[in-house]
Amino acid sequence: MIEFYVSGQTIRFASPTIAANSIDFLQARFYFSGDTWNGYSKWAHFRQGDTVYDINLIEDEIKKDMHLNLSIGSWEMYLTGNMEESRITTMPVVIQVMESGLIDEPLHQIPMTVAEQLDSKASLALEKANDVLEAIESGVLDGKGFQILGYFPDLDTLETEVPEPERGDAYGVGTQAPYDIYVYDGIGQSWINNGTIQGPEGDRGNDGATFIPNVDDYGNLSWINDAGLENPETVNIRGPKGDSGDKGDDGSSPYELAVQEGFSGTEATFNWSLAHIASHAAQHAIGGTDPLTITSEAIENAAVVRNKLADDVKILAFTDLAVAPEVWQEDETYVDYPYRAAVTLEGVTEDFAPSVTFAPEDALENIFAPIAETFSGGVYIYANESPAETVNIPAIVCIPVR
Repeated sequence: MIEFYVSGQTIRFASPTIAANSIDFLQARFYFSGDTWNGYSKWAHFRQGDTVYDINLIEDEIKKDMHLNLSIGSWEMYLTGNMEESRITTMPVVIQVMESGLIDEPLHQIPMTVAEQLDSKASLALEKANDVLEAIESGVLDGKGFQILGYFPDLDTLETEVPEPERGDAYGVGTQAPYDIYVYDGIGQSWINNGTIQGPEGDRGNDGATFIPNVDDYGNLSWINDAGLENPETVNIRGPKGDSGDKGDDGSSPYELAVQEGFSGTEATFNWSLAHIASHAAQHAIGGTDPLTITSEAIENAAVVRNKLADDVKILAFTDLAVAPEVWQEDETYVDYPYRAAVTLEGVTEDFAPSVTFAPEDALENIFAPIAETFSGGVYIYANESPAETVNIPAIVCIPVR
């Protein structure tokens, strides 16, 4: 038996020593890996000089009656496959046939031609089809196909329980799957064990990988896994910004709210107090100046009397500031307030603490952050959206930080 192993268009083979002058003795079996050759009609070609033998494989084999009788010398063997308009070929391999002790006998019967082989296969197929048709017409076959009629623990029980079987009856025998399938041979009047129709259970496969998703504050979806596999690409799943809602009813002004809570001064007094909360608090802080002495008359007249003010403390106050829409830029300093505007203020450095007083209508919108920062030359303010119109700021007070 010559064994050929076919992978794609490559052939390897293993065979015992082949001696010339044998007749109808050689056989060959072909093993095809993968599915490359599936669906192809397969032909084996043996070539020595100008002599080429073409043999159509049956069930991937060359049988004895196909007359593979090779003479002494080197033979090249290769395969071809045909399927409609498609054809596949292989590289050739060399088979050595050694001299035998019988040197005077004629070598062999030449294999059938391609046409003869095709005609033989067609005749065989027609013969089998006629046999099946005859069996159906005679009632031997009912056309229902193969059926397992029942199961028994052993052959003795099957023979006892089915004393008059019909040709082709099939039963499973055994105590658990996979069962041996016994088919009744009507000619030999006996049960034939055809083996199992279920293969053994395969090995347990490896556990799959677990992929864990993560979404950051900016809507980026990324993955990690516990098997070292390549992760899917990071994608952003944040949707587009929604439309602004309808503007709510105007609320009470800070002054009106203060009056509701018991404030009895004038609106001018109240607004002045708001503008100077930061400077007043800084004077009470550690290292600050003495508290301001404030009376209602002094506030009304915008006159503030200090008991004592440190010589090196210089508070910078700026009023009536306008911040244009184009000044606002995207910024990542504060996640909840991703837009920042730089307000230029002369004399301000990073050593100042800022206090920004927004107009009451702007403050009530809750757009602006409750925190600001100084830089060399001004103050940064933050918002949770980019204002579409100019923002007017009544006052910014910057107090030196000691």
